[in-house]
Amino acid sequence: MDRKLNALFLFIAVVVFITAANTAQQLNILLGVLLAALFSFAAFAFRGLSLDGMFSAVVIGTFAFGLGGWKLAVVLLLFFISSVTISDRSKWRAENISQSVRRGGLQVWANGFWLVIFLICATVFNSSLFLVGAIAVIATATADTWATELGSRTPDSTYLITNFERVKPGTDGGISIKGTTAAFIAAVMIAAVSVYVFSLHFSVFILIFGAAILGCLIDSYLGALFQQNKRSVTLPVINEKITFSNNLVNTISTGIGGLLAIISKLFFA
Repeated sequence: MDRKLNALFLFIAVVVFITAANTAQQLNILLGVLLAALFSFAAFAFRGLSLDGMFSAVVIGTFAFGLGGWKLAVVLLLFFISSVTISDRSKWRAENISQSVRRGGLQVWANGFWLVIFLICATVFNSSLFLVGAIAVIATATADTWATELGSRTPDSTYLITNFERVKPGTDGGISIKGTTAAFIAAVMIAAVSVYVFSLHFSVFILIFGAAILGCLIDSYLGALFQQNKRSVTLPVINEKITFSNNLVNTISTGIGGLLAIISKLFFA
């Protein structure tokens, strides 16, 4: 699936490049390809990404750098660098290194799919509204990653978000004080940096922060409701059964985070 997404959005990137309104935007896209390739290869070399994950990151990074400019690139790099920094380094010992340690293509797209969609919408409709949504997607992904990484290593009590039953740290849908605090700090960090580099109003900070926290909580709720119970959903008409994997839950929660920010800005800012 990740390779199909890579091919689809590479085609879209070419279309955007050809139809770009001015040479400056075309140069931004070309620069985006170069910078995304450099950072993605570095992540691959340092075992942060698998080969498929590297190619997916190049595609997503091209849109982020090319359509969002250096300002959005700073925000996206803050998410990536902070996520790598707080990751459980014990998993990276030579004797424990495996392909599963690296983020795969689907994992990368789970956090970046809606980012790309909102950036395309921002370019097509020439609207900053979708840019706020794209930033909220990054903020939601950062909050969820910090909560998962730090919350799963906490000695504190962890509770299932649906019924507050005590569970082991790292359980799908589990929340803890340390993990929730980490999510708050991550959301504040992304929202604050975004407001600063884009010179946005303080009200946008509140919108991005709130959307990120709600998106992160929705991620935990879906994890408890579907992943923890191994439940699936059968789509009507086509009668297709969908299993809620971690990647699907991440995709849904980041999308909701972005949409919440867009709707909030539309009505309240």
